[in-house]
Amino acid sequence: EAISRLNPSVRIESHTSKVGDAELGPFDSKFWSKKVHVVLNALDNVDARLYMDGQCVANRKALVDAGTLGSKGNVQVVVPHLSESYASSADPPDQSIPVCTLKNFPYAISHTIQWGRDLFDGLFVRRPKQANHYAD
Repeated sequence: EAISRLNPSVRIESHTSKVGDAELGPFDSKFWSKKVHVVLNALDNVDARLYMDGQCVANRKALVDAGTLGSKGNVQVVVPHLSESYASSADPPDQSIPVCTLKNFPYAISHTIQWGRDLFDGLFVRRPKQANHYAD
């Protein structure tokens, strides 16, 4: 809505779909043949970012990739065949699982295990500590 007030000719289409080779979802050939000029990413894992980066480069679409992990943030602009792509640089391996992955798109068994640990910790560690704190 705010962007439309700044420039009424801008059209934005948002998606909250799983992204990757096995999950075309809305990102099929029809999507790439539309009048898409720029793709804005806010993805929660490296595989999805690499997939969208590859698709943008192959389809000659600009990409703005943004992400956070805890208090850290990153933005990278990719102009196909003019700038470095996301795949050209290597991210350090993730040591933790982003909360948004656990809540929205858990896709690996390690996410299920972490979700269970977080639930257990909340129910049987943090809440009893809080109760003991108030009881003292």
